[in-house]
Amino acid sequence: MQPRQFSIEEANQLLSELRAELDQLKKMQQQAREKYEEMRDIREVGYRPDGNLIMLSDYQGTKQEFDRIVAEANRVLSAINQRGCRVTDVETGLVDFPAQIDGLPIYLCWQKGEPEVGYYHGLDEGFAGRRPLPQRFNPG
Repeated sequence: MQPRQFSIEEANQLLSELRAELDQLKKMQQQAREKYEEMRDIREVGYRPDGNLIMLSDYQGTKQEFDRIVAEANRVLSAINQRGCRVTDVETGLVDFPAQIDGLPIYLCWQKGEPEVGYYHGLDEGFAGRRPLPQRFNPG
């Protein structure tokens, strides 16, 4: 199945939703990190002679919350992917949109904080290969 190809206008129309979803993902990422550290701290308290954690019920509750947060984050990421774009970095808010320039496959590249899509890179280049869109494609 061929991935959806975005025009610059189509990508820009999604930015408002993406901003909110990226904020949500970043918050969930932090919450998951905190729960993971909490689980580590509970394991460090130690184990009973029977091999069970001393704070087993605390660990189980924290693990359930961690799993819930991760499942919700995966649901948000899946919803973004179903639109045809892909989040490449939650922390910095990087999103790629499959597109073409002069018949060549590329990714339109947007980072949270930018007002609109203004960059692109080759399929194998990633953020390091990011460059401004050619002037003829720049809506501004």
